[in-house]
Amino acid sequence: MIRLALLLALALPASAGNDLTALREQWAHNLHDKRVEASIAQYAPEADFHDPSGVVTHGTAALRLLFQTITDTFDSDITFLDHRSETSGNLAYDAGIYQETLVKRATGQKQQLHGTYLTVYRKNAEGRWLIVQQMWTVAPADTNPPVR
Repeated sequence: MIRLALLLALALPASAGNDLTALREQWAHNLHDKRVEASIAQYAPEADFHDPSGVVTHGTAALRLLFQTITDTFDSDITFLDHRSETSGNLAYDAGIYQETLVKRATGQKQQLHGTYLTVYRKNAEGRWLIVQQMWTVAPADTNPPVR
């Protein structure tokens, strides 16, 4: 019986939820490792990145400049604490809570951030999930990380 369950588990395709978890983790690793081109490859050409101040960066050319500036300026260590994801056809979302330590490279100054995020994906013609919208909030420094 266990062998049958194992064979079935290996034969079934990974769920979109597992795909989104892997994409979220890969996004964090790319940022941490300063892999700008790998980061940009996760976005659709027309993607929008909404930063916590309300500024929207549109398209992969502008995103490349944003990510290059971020990775040149900061070292990032981000952890996703609580999340949920769901798919419907060619659209999916991943949302949750994060904590991040940012270290300003020039000074060594550390910032502890936390807040929420929302990433919307669309499956392209090749069947690959790409980010089309990404939004971040940053909670005030004197608050605890949000809890669901």
